[in-house]
Amino acid sequence: MTIVQRMRSQLKDAMKARDSVRTGFLRYWIAQLTLGTAEEVSDDEAIKKMRGILKEAKGGPTTFSDAELGLLREWVPSSLTADQIAEALANVREQIKAAPKDGMAMGIAMKALAGKPVESDEVKAVIASFRQ
Repeated sequence: MTIVQRMRSQLKDAMKARDSVRTGFLRYWIAQLTLGTAEEVSDDEAIKKMRGILKEAKGGPTTFSDAELGLLREWVPSSLTADQIAEALANVREQIKAAPKDGMAMGIAMKALAGKPVESDEVKAVIASFRQ
């Protein structure tokens, strides 16, 4: 079952419970994750969009309330810890160390971590520890 399908099934329950925050939240995200052709975006794209909102919220004020951000966190899988990131980057550690610039090292790391739930700030910290 895709994220949008799970949201649709939870929408019915939220409406029956008269939970206006959850209902509004689910309606908004179902609309955001459904294309104009009524086709749903992939789960990876959906999670990427949601992570972007959470990252924006960490950086400062956002249009989403704290309750809505809490609901959003329920839908986004937790990110890897710094230790898990370091373990995942073990096979490219030497390439990261040898990279002439931090941006190139970040590119190598992100390529190796493709598809894994990571926060860029955590990856930067791991890269910095490798390059010391």
